[in-house]
Amino acid sequence: MNRLSAQRLWASTGALAIALFAAGLLFGDLIASTNYPRLDAPPADVREYFLRNPHDVRALAFFHVLSGLALLGFITYLQMWLRRLDQRSARLAPVALAGGVTAAVFLLLSALLYRVLAEPAVAVDPALNHALLVASYLAGGPGIAVPLALPVMAGSVTAFRRGLLPAWLGWLGTGAVAACVLSAGILLGPMSNSSFFYGVLLVAAILSLVWVFATSVMLAGGA
Repeated sequence: MNRLSAQRLWASTGALAIALFAAGLLFGDLIASTNYPRLDAPPADVREYFLRNPHDVRALAFFHVLSGLALLGFITYLQMWLRRLDQRSARLAPVALAGGVTAAVFLLLSALLYRVLAEPAVAVDPALNHALLVASYLAGGPGIAVPLALPVMAGSVTAFRRGLLPAWLGWLGTGAVAACVLSAGILLGPMSNSSFFYGVLLVAAILSLVWVFATSVMLAGGA
């Protein structure tokens, strides 16, 4: 394998991270008997979900661990790409690296929380499974989205300034950054799937994950 092919494979780890993330959700929400429990789900529903679907929850954890590792790979490539461009872009590289690594760590943490919730002894304890359920939402929600705003911001600025990435990717990233930062508001109120900030969090997740996937594909294609 030549150096160019290796670089393109490395750049494609972002797309791989999103594919693995989606695979985890497939098990946790679609293959399982019901969707992953809501934050305000009755204790009986939470207990039933984790007792009936331990294999699916373990698969969710497994794929999200792999997704976190792939995201780390992409973030290291992105910061190296920024360093190679020019001095102004190079200043954004540490910002992208710090935010991306933090997001990947929270993704790994959320996967570990899923795995703990799959244990029967945890599932039958209402207070414990509720606490871990909320923690899994926090780690897998704003814990990922808020720091991910930093590498998305760095890449979007470069898309606008240097024209090395399509302009639409810069606009997509701008929207993703705004939504990611605003999603931190979910920490201010009661945890609920029907809250305004939870809706913002969903928008942030969709926009930022699409940005990572598209940017990864573009960089792997030689952008």
